[in-house]
Amino acid sequence: MKKLFLLFFIFGFCTLANAEQYKRHKYTCPESQGECTEEERTAIKLVNNKYWKMLSDRIKENKFYKYPWYWVYKEKGECKYTVAAKEDMPTHTANMEWIDVDICEKTAKLKYRDGRYR
Repeated sequence: MKKLFLLFFIFGFCTLANAEQYKRHKYTCPESQGECTEEERTAIKLVNNKYWKMLSDRIKENKFYKYPWYWVYKEKGECKYTVAAKEDMPTHTANMEWIDVDICEKTAKLKYRDGRYR
């Protein structure tokens, strides 16, 4: 019994040491009337996987909320979405980036203000 407890104790701490920090982003899907669909959540995951560090580093000094707020919009076509990454502040939100996402091809691309890709 002592060996089993010791084994559980050792592996329990190893799992915590290798765990990844939870990404505390907010998201809104205006076209779904509040509850995001599975496809919209997939688009958010693709953006988070590729741009989480860049976006959260840009707003780490925000005292109100230091994580990105994603707004997901469906585009024409079955797999196409546009995600707006915003900074949430006490009196307003500021748009940081527009990101085109294709959930079928599993791609996410940052857009310039004129529509070109970076």
